[in-house]
Amino acid sequence: MTQAEAARALQAAALAVLPLGAVEAHGDHLPLGTDNFLAERLARRYVAALPVPSVLLPVLPFGPMWSTERFPGSLAIGRATLVQLLLDLARGLARQDVRVLAVVNGHYGNREAMIEAARTLHDEGLHLLGFTYPGGDAEAARLRETKVARAGYMHACEIETSFMLALAPEHVVLGVATPNYPAFPESFDVLPERWDEFSASPVLGDPRAATAAKGEAILAVVLARMLALTEAALARIG
Repeated sequence: MTQAEAARALQAAALAVLPLGAVEAHGDHLPLGTDNFLAERLARRYVAALPVPSVLLPVLPFGPMWSTERFPGSLAIGRATLVQLLLDLARGLARQDVRVLAVVNGHYGNREAMIEAARTLHDEGLHLLGFTYPGGDAEAARLRETKVARAGYMHACEIETSFMLALAPEHVVLGVATPNYPAFPESFDVLPERWDEFSASPVLGDPRAATAAKGEAILAVVLARMLALTEAALARIG
């Protein structure tokens, strides 16, 4: 946008939309920028489907990570850094009369920072809506053909690879995908464990069963849920 185009868009916008990702190892079949591609392309679909005017911001391509930080290519920022970035962006938008920031998140490691920033902004009369594939778990469970590496974890697996085949297929090399089911330490749920300490790969599960059709089906549910949650939030905010 030019300055004049931005002025018109901001004046009309009910919210701004920020794709939020990370640079993180995803095995050999997916790129380091997987979370960025997913966030940016899902955000475009979201903006296109919104019933109210919005402004799509450039993708914020870095996020915090600890579990996968030592795999080649992973590049983390601190959680406090991300919190401050989100606060600064939301406050900057508010100075231009856009008081709602919707974050379309492709990296699970960003969620704690999003929650912290949203709470701070709430107390300032501003609003951050955080979306990390809402509503997608049940559809993913219905369509999944391979076993889960660990309950609650999705990383470069059948599901995330299906998302990439739906949203960014040109960056998927499915022919080199290999399954990985590491033996998680018994203490995993009570002690912090970096994944490279018990696994040679950041892949969790079997990506070979991924298809674009599965990705599209799950993302359709996710997008519908995002739109419903946005409508409810905007109604509550008034």
